[in-house]
Amino acid sequence: MAPGSWLSPLAIAVITLGLQWPQQAATFPAIPLSSLFANAVLRAQHLHLLAAETYQELQRTYIPEEQRHTNKNSQVAFCYSETIPAPMKKDDAQQKSDMELLQFSLILIQSWLTPVQYLSKMFTNNLVFGTSDRVYEKLKDLEEGIQALMR
Repeated sequence: MAPGSWLSPLAIAVITLGLQWPQQAATFPAIPLSSLFANAVLRAQHLHLLAAETYQELQRTYIPEEQRHTNKNSQVAFCYSETIPAPMKKDDAQQKSDMELLQFSLILIQSWLTPVQYLSKMFTNNLVFGTSDRVYEKLKDLEEGIQALMR
């Protein structure tokens, strides 16, 4: 083989691979924003139910009845997600822009950060409330993801 003749087969191989790359990359369909939002809503609903059930279970198990009512004025009361104006029906949600839905989602997630962090500190026993750190981390991940989508 003459010096420099190896360049031709190498160049042909690189060009051939380069031409095949876009076809392989195109096999992964783009996920529509509406599907991502629907997934985020489902995850937020799941986290909301998990947090509510965990909190109710903790109240029933570890907080005496007379003490439960005094906690209403504590840091936990700062979770105000029920007062956040949000679309209640599918038709209402479909009339909102993607940015409005993302802003609603961000406010909802942020409304849960402080109470979950407070409960995590209040119940430090991992056997009792071991999921609190994971719930907080997932909420932070959701917050960061939504903020990234809003940029």
